[in-house]
Amino acid sequence: MSGADPREDPETWIASLITEALPGATCMVSDLTGTRDHWKLEVEWGGFADLSILEQHRRVLEVLRPYMSEGDNSIHAVQIATRVPENQP
Repeated sequence: MSGADPREDPETWIASLITEALPGATCMVSDLTGTRDHWKLEVEWGGFADLSILEQHRRVLEVLRPYMSEGDNSIHAVQIATRVPENQP
């Protein structure tokens, strides 16, 4: 997927995973604990327009699942906030 090295710049790596999987999305990533494995993600994407909040979060988690407990466990926990762009028709 993304060419960014997660060990050197995990914020950019995680944002790249999301923006590559959800074309046109923006993703802001914050380290919640300083341990580089608990993250806050703020994802804005037009594709969320007709989805419930639960479905929006599932879309984001589908992207991250290979890096969480079901994968290599490089991401331990995520707090997700999603939204549709204001200028979305």
